[in-house]
Amino acid sequence: MNDLLLPGIAGVLALASTLLAIGLIRLWREQKKLIRDVRTLASQLQRGNDDIAGLCSAAVAVDKRLAANESRLSNLLDSISFQPQSSSQARYEEAVQHDEEQDQDHDHHDQGYQLAIEKIRRGANVEELVKSCGLTRDEAVLLVRLHGR
Repeated sequence: MNDLLLPGIAGVLALASTLLAIGLIRLWREQKKLIRDVRTLASQLQRGNDDIAGLCSAAVAVDKRLAANESRLSNLLDSISFQPQSSSQARYEEAVQHDEEQDQDHDHHDQGYQLAIEKIRRGANVEELVKSCGLTRDEAVLLVRLHGR
């Protein structure tokens, strides 16, 4: 009876060992997959954080421009209300000329973005954009994220 029982126990142990080894291999593979997924998600999170930083930087720049325009508008309104009617026309013409210059500067700034976007499409990196286009690092990162391949 021992002769039959011993091979049976050995067979059951071999089967259990095989099943345990298969289970361990599956767990190991699943762990590797989960590690890859975590790395991918961490990378996506970092890109999202970089995008948010770029957007915040752009928002600060827009806020500064708005504050400057509000100040300029307030000064214009003050000067118009305190000037005699004859010099109001001169002030108005001066303000119009100043606004046209601002529009030209704004167009030049838009052309700078267009140039940066073209460079991105040709493969320029963030550092090249900062040096050649006069962008902040955050602006360059945002443009690369939005227009990169």
